[in-house]
Amino acid sequence: MNQLGGLWRDTWWVWIGFLALTIVLAVTVGRFFYLLIPCLPVPFAYFAFNRYDEQGNEKADL
Repeated sequence: MNQLGGLWRDTWWVWIGFLALTIVLAVTVGRFFYLLIPCLPVPFAYFAFNRYDEQGNEKADL
């Protein structure tokens, strides 16, 4: 589970930006965009497990 912590350590500002943009779009355009919030953990976990090793360090072979 250190992969999730490693990705969060390196890209926390991107994920906060995605969340903020989703909320802004939901408020201004329509409530449909609130459905994107539960979808954000899926790409987060995908990138965490593919780009980081068990210790939370970025894999060197990428």
